[in-house]
Amino acid sequence: MDFQVQTVLSVSAVVGLLLAGLQLLAGWRLRQSCLFVWSLANLFLTTGCVFLAARIDIGLPASVLIGNGCILIGMGLIYSGIRTLDERTPRLAAVAVVTALGTGLLGLSLWSGNNLADRVTITSVLVGCWTATAGRALLQTPGGGPIISRVASALVLMVLAIGYTLRGLGVQFGIVPLPGDGPVEVLIAIVGLGLAICWTFGSLYMVLEKVASLDDLTGLLNRRSILQRGEELLRSARARRMPFSLLLADLDHFKSVNDRFGHDVGDLALKRFAAVVPQSIRSNDVAGRYGGEEFCILLPGADAKGAHAIAERLRLLVEAQLREVASHDIGVTLTVGAATYLPGSSGPDTIADLIIAADGALYSGKALGRNRTAMAQLPSGEVPSAPRETPGHGAIAAEPSR
Repeated sequence: MDFQVQTVLSVSAVVGLLLAGLQLLAGWRLRQSCLFVWSLANLFLTTGCVFLAARIDIGLPASVLIGNGCILIGMGLIYSGIRTLDERTPRLAAVAVVTALGTGLLGLSLWSGNNLADRVTITSVLVGCWTATAGRALLQTPGGGPIISRVASALVLMVLAIGYTLRGLGVQFGIVPLPGDGPVEVLIAIVGLGLAICWTFGSLYMVLEKVASLDDLTGLLNRRSILQRGEELLRSARARRMPFSLLLADLDHFKSVNDRFGHDVGDLALKRFAAVVPQSIRSNDVAGRYGGEEFCILLPGADAKGAHAIAERLRLLVEAQLREVASHDIGVTLTVGAATYLPGSSGPDTIADLIIAADGALYSGKALGRNRTAMAQLPSGEVPSAPRETPGHGAIAAEPSR
């Protein structure tokens, strides 16, 4: 291996240790376990660079098998960290299987002869697969969370995936020269180091954006983020001439829960509600905590009838699942106010207008006995497509004012 490449790999190892320390510190301060996983990934990648750089001293088999094995583990942990960020189970078993497969193929290549092209192809393709999988996971944003930082980080990973895959295939078919002396390997190592640094800082920004966007207690979007996301979704609905609905949901008699059973039980009820919401809404809907025991749910593409159906599904789930919390019969129910933007209608056409309309409907629902869905009535005699019912459990039509 050329001395310059060894130098770049050594520098990469030092930088990797510093980045791992930064992620470890940030993970401890922010209490985000995904940062611990990514810190461990950087440590494995650093170890891999050290073994690859020490080929002359430790011998080819140890350098190839241990070095590339550590790199495969590190790349797999990047993907596992993304799943941890999204509060999903990390795929550690898959990391072990891919690493075992990769090192086994590399060992077979060494045993059958010094097949450098095969080794480069095996490692490059597997690294490319890991980075592509991680990038795809980042693009699957859960719960309407932060998008920009995830897309930027996914772009870095996709560039790495394409670069490594093309390199592996190019070497295998003789299009790209074999690694060795020359500036090409140095350039590849430097570009790889730069992208690794970009990914690390992108991952930190993703976590900071997530922490700043979510409500600490429920894990749903906070007020600022849900309103910001609502503006984005409404802008998109307006451009595509699609309907857009907004729900304001309020837990009934919640103050009495805190007064009777204490704030710990009240907090558990809010957490339980946050867990119930995903069971009733669609995958592209977005929920957030608007304030206190009031929640805002965004329904892109839903007209008044669709909004009514979702609101009723949520209301019935709350009635069934929040009756008892922590062995206390709290009997919490839900009142929902709904408002809809329709293209070409003279009704509400901004997030502020939809909030006002939904809040007025919510107030009317509370006044008529709670535990019901209230639809904001469209102006100028326009009739919402949701059914109008008599007061009681179910839907009512309400003027959007208190």
